[in-house]
Amino acid sequence: MLGAPKFGSKEDWAPRLKDSMDTVYNYALHGKGAMPPKGGSSASDADVKAAVDYMVNASK
Repeated sequence: MLGAPKFGSKEDWAPRLKDSMDTVYNYALHGKGAMPPKGGSSASDADVKAAVDYMVNASK
């Protein structure tokens, strides 16, 4: 989806993880490029951060 990293792909996630986790969370919460804030969901900030953690951990 528009350059989004694939779940579990170290290669896709590596460039994004050069940034701090605070930056990665900020992109997820507030959007970046074509990605809308929270991916267009109404999830809480805590739930979005938990989803980011899940995806990041799966790419390690």
